[in-house]
Amino acid sequence: MTCSKRNSPPRLAEMPALGRTGPDRAQRVSSRLQAAALALLALLALGRVGRAEQPDIIRQLPPVEAPESPLAWPATVGPPAFLASDPQEYRMPEDVLPPDTPPLATHKDGFFQKLSFTATEIFPDGGDGLGILETELFAAFALPAPTTDMPLVMVPTLEVQFPDSPPYAELPATLYGTYLDLIWLPRLSPRLQGILSIGAGCYSDFEGDDDGFRLTGRGIVRYDWTPDRLQLVLGVLYINRYHTKLIPAVGAVWKPTDDLAFDLVFPQAKLAKRLRSGPGFENWAYLSGGFGGNSWSIVDAAGAADVLVLKDWRVMLGWEQVRDGGAGFRLEAGYVFEREIEFGLTQEFFYPDETVLARGVVTF
Repeated sequence: MTCSKRNSPPRLAEMPALGRTGPDRAQRVSSRLQAAALALLALLALGRVGRAEQPDIIRQLPPVEAPESPLAWPATVGPPAFLASDPQEYRMPEDVLPPDTPPLATHKDGFFQKLSFTATEIFPDGGDGLGILETELFAAFALPAPTTDMPLVMVPTLEVQFPDSPPYAELPATLYGTYLDLIWLPRLSPRLQGILSIGAGCYSDFEGDDDGFRLTGRGIVRYDWTPDRLQLVLGVLYINRYHTKLIPAVGAVWKPTDDLAFDLVFPQAKLAKRLRSGPGFENWAYLSGGFGGNSWSIVDAAGAADVLVLKDWRVMLGWEQVRDGGAGFRLEAGYVFEREIEFGLTQEFFYPDETVLARGVVTF
């Protein structure tokens, strides 16, 4: 285990040892993985229960994307898979499937659009370093604003993270992120799509007076240079984290063939290949990358208010099955590097070693 530290105040040097042993750590990680696996199996079982059809109260809405991803795709030009490393993917347009195979719909009729659960285990580096179990649950709902061609998408999200503190830095046992994104998708012209959003949420351990309230947003335009093949993206993301407020969203999404798709839009990227398709499903393999982490208001080990900032970069290999109506599931394995722990107010920095992660996602 290698880590560095600078400007550390005496209080951390005097902190009692955390008292974790190797077997305790292994048992804790094993318990977390079992719990995440049980949750994924329960959601998969739930997905097999018959569903009543949605009432035909509104026409089909453009596909709804996850809150982390900057792009949304209208029903007329959806890509074969939504190209971002977190959390949603979308399906092939109707004309690429054989005529006798029902095409995959990228969205549902009606108010409800999606329900998704993600569990990610970042394993401790060196066996006793920083490990984290990350969980996310979100739903998506859509309304005409003012028409179904320009919907308003509401995405409530709950994120809960369970850090396993390394010996050199005591972290809160639980970190929360709970927020609501409102995403509007105006159609500016037949080829020009707008994506505008505002979000409000709290990011904290909820142990002190500061609940970590933050506003976020995005403003993006996507131009269909070659419909169904090449889209150009330009905009800005207001993530409003402790050090980073604005980041650009710029790049291109290129689909050279029906079986290949390349998303080269900063700050995330994904290269995907379709392996198989059949009635109501498609299987894809992909390589993706992007950054992880966040910032939270916390109470530190000495009982003082502080801001915890976690940062890393991730590269992942994945396999997913996309089902009709936007459902599906996904498995990923990845490499995590350039990791950093920062206590913002006391200016303490730690640098855990590289590690690996495993992730499972179920979407209804």
